[in-house]
Amino acid sequence: MAKGEIKMNEPPKLQLNVPPPGKSQKYKGVKHTLLVMSGKGGVGKSTVAVNLAVSLAKLGKKVGLIDADINGPDDPKMLGIDKEKLFANEEGIIPAETKYGVSIISMAFLLTNEDTAVIWRGALRHKAVQQFLEEVKWDGMDYVIMDFPPGTGDE
Repeated sequence: MAKGEIKMNEPPKLQLNVPPPGKSQKYKGVKHTLLVMSGKGGVGKSTVAVNLAVSLAKLGKKVGLIDADINGPDDPKMLGIDKEKLFANEEGIIPAETKYGVSIISMAFLLTNEDTAVIWRGALRHKAVQQFLEEVKWDGMDYVIMDFPPGTGDE
């Protein structure tokens, strides 16, 4: 190989701490995973994620929504269930159900007061999202939509 020549035989191998969808038993059986993300805040990610989830549910699809914006968990409020509490059984954490037929998990359900600031470093926020994937009962969903925070943090 000549100096300065780049050899590209294989794609780069990514090391992810979160198991890919389908590796967790709770996530097993999810047919499609959709990610809503952007590097900038305030561009409508949550609006797109919530409306996409409701639209798919209206089409008769079984839909889950993960509000992965730990610092600004607005999806439950947009769906009218911001006072919901989470429950768990031997199968895992049960996502909250909306009147629109969307199952949702959000940090908002774990806060005692909506004015409570979540001041977590990236590693802890990453762990919370990992738990949303691995410990919530998502199996059997046609779609799971993940509403990510703006790409301005350290997670």
